[in-house]
Amino acid sequence: MLADPNHARRPALPRNKSRLVAALLCAPLLLWPALAAANPATAATSAAVGAAATEDTVALTVTPSGSSILRLDQDLELSVTVTNDSATSVPTGTVDVYLAERALTTRTDLDDWLDVDADDEDGELMTSVPLSVPVQPHSSVTVGITVPRASLGLFEWSPWGPRGIAASLTAGDSVRATDQSTFVWYPDTSTVQPPAVTPVNLAVAMPVTTPSNSTGLISAEDLATYTAESGILTRQLDGAVNRSVALAIDPMIIASIRVLGTSAPPSAVDWLARLAQAENNTFPLGYADADPSLAVQSGATGPLTPTSLAFATDPELFLPAEPTEVPAPEDGNVDPNIPEPTSTDATPQPEQPADDAVPTLEQLLAWDYTSTTIAWPADNSVAQADLPAFAAVGLTTTLLSSGNVSGEDAELTPGTTVDLGSGELGLVADTGISQALRAAVMATTDDHWRGAMAELSSQIAVVAAASPDQARTLLASLDRGWPPTAGRLAQTLDALTALPWYAPTTLTVAAATPVAADVTFKAQSEPESSVDLARRLIERESEIIDFSGALADPASVAAPYRLTLLALLATSWQADTDEWRTVVGETLVSSHNVLQSVTVSTKGPINVVGSKVDIPVTLNNSLGQAVSVRVQVVPSNGRLVVGNDVEAVLDASSAKTVSIPVTAAVGNGAVTLRVTLYTPAGAEMGQSSQISVNVRADWEGIGSRIFAAMVVLFFGFGVWRNIVHRRHDRAMAAQSESDAAAADAVADADADPEATPPTTGDRAPGEPTLTPPASDDLPPAPRG
Repeated sequence: MLADPNHARRPALPRNKSRLVAALLCAPLLLWPALAAANPATAATSAAVGAAATEDTVALTVTPSGSSILRLDQDLELSVTVTNDSATSVPTGTVDVYLAERALTTRTDLDDWLDVDADDEDGELMTSVPLSVPVQPHSSVTVGITVPRASLGLFEWSPWGPRGIAASLTAGDSVRATDQSTFVWYPDTSTVQPPAVTPVNLAVAMPVTTPSNSTGLISAEDLATYTAESGILTRQLDGAVNRSVALAIDPMIIASIRVLGTSAPPSAVDWLARLAQAENNTFPLGYADADPSLAVQSGATGPLTPTSLAFATDPELFLPAEPTEVPAPEDGNVDPNIPEPTSTDATPQPEQPADDAVPTLEQLLAWDYTSTTIAWPADNSVAQADLPAFAAVGLTTTLLSSGNVSGEDAELTPGTTVDLGSGELGLVADTGISQALRAAVMATTDDHWRGAMAELSSQIAVVAAASPDQARTLLASLDRGWPPTAGRLAQTLDALTALPWYAPTTLTVAAATPVAADVTFKAQSEPESSVDLARRLIERESEIIDFSGALADPASVAAPYRLTLLALLATSWQADTDEWRTVVGETLVSSHNVLQSVTVSTKGPINVVGSKVDIPVTLNNSLGQAVSVRVQVVPSNGRLVVGNDVEAVLDASSAKTVSIPVTAAVGNGAVTLRVTLYTPAGAEMGQSSQISVNVRADWEGIGSRIFAAMVVLFFGFGVWRNIVHRRHDRAMAAQSESDAAAADAVADADADPEATPPTTGDRAPGEPTLTPPASDDLPPAPRG
């Protein structure tokens, strides 16, 4: 049937009714927080109610069941899918199909129609189809609907271009779900001349990337997975190689394969060779697809690049291949042209790689790109200050999204090129076309892919229809984060080639188009929360670089952190910001531990009882390499004077004690020594440590006097003892002489009997010597 020409009798698309029902259903949920606050008993169940309301959904999808092009002699074939994610079944009902009142002749009309939240669109009821079976919980039902061409009210004189369609599911007295889609009216048949169409020249930029990581290198296991027959990198090349698609290659992929040397997975080596043979335009992304705008807005002077990959390069994996042994001929005949191997009794030495066999950083990253002057930041994130930072490193062309430019006419589709000033050029990727293209490539079901292709076809058609006599050149870009399920790139590009209003072109051609005069750069910025975290990562790198100046091999610490920083600045993290924040936090913690790997373990208290002493300070090094440090000690007051700084070399994973000379100055009391470690270049290492010291400088004087007194007493006692011994010795000597003289006299008397008798005190020869008794032996005197 034909649409009713009386607009007053045309039924409106009942989305307003559905929103009213939804508002009534959601009103209790809006009041729930207040009720929960008034009654704490209800707070425990509020989360469950909210979750149930979120999961209790019924969705409807309407798409063209075949091509998105509708020609003059064709019926409109639609596919309507009802998905029930609620806990109860959806009863039988009716599916109503509507056609937009007017053609969607502008980008604004098209965007408004596809916006399911808009409430100002009316449609003409084309047909109603019963939903004869209920939709069980957590299941889907697809209904094929045919709208006869006679019911569409479209004729050969109807202007070609996008048309809007909508569908709604009514069950009982309520509209359970609605959806909108498009098709393109293109009235060409064997008897009707097709409309005059100037195709839109569309270039496509596709990033060749892998899922985000936090190391800046892809492991051999992941490379084998990504480059397998159904791997994500293989599917990217399958869909884009030798097509009019510019390949934006992540250098991390190339470096990760090459750094493995002979241990690289064969599938990865073959993939890299296939990429080298592709005829596509190519340009490099930032390493690990790091967002250059995020880096600059977070404090970096420009886009960041790797500093070294030597830490990940094993020289043993770059030894020359061993010569293949030639088997001996079976008939025993030896070819005289083949030299015989020379034998030697020397023990073969292990072969060492030549100095030029191990690739340098430049060799690992080298690639024959079509262009190396293109920067590709995240969508709608480039600030004005980013542009000179890009240009300073040779990136004079920046790939922008439509949100980064503005035009005088809001209905006018911006061109591909825009002048950014100072000789810099902007390539503008059309947002509407890019979003539809990304949705088609990433679609996981046929319904979703057909819906995305219908939108993509309409987005290009509305540009072509608006400029029938002018060839427009536009640029579309694919998304950075490729999910493992993305596998419709080739299917999407093949479907595009069937559109009469589409013509493929290369990025080189698109970049050479004239600059749009009515389009200017519009500054944007990265999310503030992302900038704050990225700034902390960049500031931490400065600390890591300063710290690594003390190491025997600075690059072994600084270079891996730079790769981690680049990996965490990857644009693909925008798809999962919560996980990104978690990984950033873990990185900040682990890098802090590295900065604290050289520490002072001496805590005190230490007693200083002399005027000049050496204080032992123990340093610990938990790194696997030697560290050179300068130890600086500063006292908290003037009771101690510390000598010059002490330099020390700490062996790997070891501890060492250094002596700090100090001098007691004035007074006694407590002193706190602040011990700070510095690199040889003067950068502070970690946090300062404090050692408590008790100064008792007068104890040395007291101890000296006590010691002197003890020495005096000791020597005085020795002198007195010697005097006593000498007096005793003299007395004994005198007694001995007296006894000897008496003995001599007695001997003389015995020898001369006529000698004069001894006087008093003498005795006659032979007279016994009488010894007077002791007083204790005398008898008591008589009494009276």
